Amino acid sequence: MKKVVLLLLIGIVFSCSDDIQIPEIIQPCQPVAASFASEITNNSAKLNWCGSVNLAGECLPVTGVSWVVSYGSPGFNPEAGIMITTPSTSTNLGGLTSQTSFEFYVKSDCNLANNEWFGPVQFRTSCPAPTNLGIENLTKTSATFTWTPGGSEISWEIKYGISGFNLEEAELFATGNSTQHTVMNLQPNNDYEFYVRANCNSTTDGSQTGSSSAFSGPFRFATCLPPLNLTATPTQNSMVLDWDSNGETSWEVRYGPAAGFDPNTATAATTNNSTFTVTGLCPSTNYAFVVRTACSATTTSNWISTGAIFTTALGYTGMYTYEEIGNTDEPIFGDPATVEIVNVSDTERSITVKYLANLDIAGTQPTMTFNFTLNCDGTVSVANDQDTNFNCGGDNVLLGLGAATPTSFNMVDDTTIDIRFIEDTSSVTCTNAPMTEVVIRLTKL
Repeated sequence: MKKVVLLLLIGIVFSCSDDIQIPEIIQPCQPVAASFASEITNNSAKLNWCGSVNLAGECLPVTGVSWVVSYGSPGFNPEAGIMITTPSTSTNLGGLTSQTSFEFYVKSDCNLANNEWFGPVQFRTSCPAPTNLGIENLTKTSATFTWTPGGSEISWEIKYGISGFNLEEAELFATGNSTQHTVMNLQPNNDYEFYVRANCNSTTDGSQTGSSSAFSGPFRFATCLPPLNLTATPTQNSMVLDWDSNGETSWEVRYGPAAGFDPNTATAATTNNSTFTVTGLCPSTNYAFVVRTACSATTTSNWISTGAIFTTALGYTGMYTYEEIGNTDEPIFGDPATVEIVNVSDTERSITVKYLANLDIAGTQPTMTFNFTLNCDGTVSVANDQDTNFNCGGDNVLLGLGAATPTSFNMVDDTTIDIRFIEDTSSVTCTNAPMTEVVIRLTKL
């Protein structure tokens, strides 16, 4: 059971005059029973102290007390050290010099004459921790751990185990002077993690304060072999992914726009084949793709990536034959032999067609130009209210797709495209073909 120790000294001094008597409140004063440093790294440390301890030597909580900490180089005068005032029984130091010894004192923040500094307690910062943890030569039962020295250290120690293992209780393995270490006899299709720390002083065993860096890690991996040699072949609206199975049989594929791509939130798919086609993409668009092996419902390999890859540009430019489909009346746009599809943007195209010469103005053959969009889902859109430029009044506009099912095109090859819309040519002077639905078919020459 934890006990709370609270020592509150309040002194009240009364004046001998007839003035109002004002009490003087003296700050609570509590002696320090023990102090120590913990969580020591190459540039930081946590300083701890106890106002009281139980018979087992455990710190007991103290409330209502303010504390003053003073720290500096060994042998410093606590009255001239770096001071920190805190209501807590611990404080964190940062910006310390690596592999350097320090001392600290602590006392309660009160103005009683017998309030003395407790200390000194000495601690030493460590060397920098290793960085860039990774693995190489992964198999179902073995792996080589790798890392980069944080400074000039020449020896290291590692701990590893099934993910979530107890770091304090795990066995410690010395790696000697090598920045890699191979472990054997791992369990297939299991999740592991490892930590590594540096020996700051090659003459010690790492058990002395400050003689070892903090542990870096965990670096997590699975004895689940990743796919190899991932390639991607783009089309205008798809990406064909292919990889070597590496002896595995099930994979996860994730993909999405390259900007801000995150495998955790990307579109996901699963497959039992080492080839997978991602469909429904947009032309001239940058995508990212990753693949990993699924060894079980909970164990997967690391992701492998293609990097960012563009789909190819959309075709549908150049000369096409022109015909109207399903129109039993005279053709709205006449009967041109060919038209040219012009590239306006990645997905927008434009064509110019001629009207028949007998539409109210004899001897003329007016033209119109309209734009349409080739959508990523393979449908064609025609925007409303495009002026037809027909020379027979100002009310002639395209009204879009109408009530019919949107027409389509083949995004893989640009051979044929159908475009459906409604043409409204009614006006004061032009009433020959009001609200006529038109489908034109363009076939590449």
